[in-house]
Amino acid sequence: MIDSGRRSDPVEPFEDFPLRPETELEQPSALDAAETAEGARPLGAATLGPRLTAAAADAAVVLLLAALALLGARVLTGAVPRPAGVPWALGFVVYLSLFATVPPLVLFGRTVGMAIADLSARSGDDAAMPASAAARRWSGTLATVATAGLVLLWTRRDPERPTPADRFSGRPLALD
Repeated sequence: MIDSGRRSDPVEPFEDFPLRPETELEQPSALDAAETAEGARPLGAATLGPRLTAAAADAAVVLLLAALALLGARVLTGAVPRPAGVPWALGFVVYLSLFATVPPLVLFGRTVGMAIADLSARSGDDAAMPASAAARRWSGTLATVATAGLVLLWTRRDPERPTPADRFSGRPLALD
């Protein structure tokens, strides 16, 4: 019989990606025990580490898209961008971040970075996030960026304390 290379069992995303040491992978965690006991993994408040991972991944996506747009403009026009265009480029990055954040939150309850960090902004009833709440979450993230992350010092001391994005949107991030 010819093996097509397909696996019949479902594969978890990043299952074979070594994100943790081998000893940690072999030992069942308290969350795994709770998952098997109750049938579902309990939602917990997201700590600062996964939040920073999600923010870095989202920033990388936005910067990659902006760089591709600038390179495309360079190829089409043949001109090098002038320093007077830097404010326009920064405005474009902010505008692009709006569209990289709000539609995914409304449609999926998470951004690309949140999916990588296994976070979700959905509420307990698993209702879709309204566009107004997603826009407020985006503005809270901009407020955090504008203060160079200083407002996260209060969150770092108490992980249960909401970030500005959590407060503005009314939906704290939770570990899935």
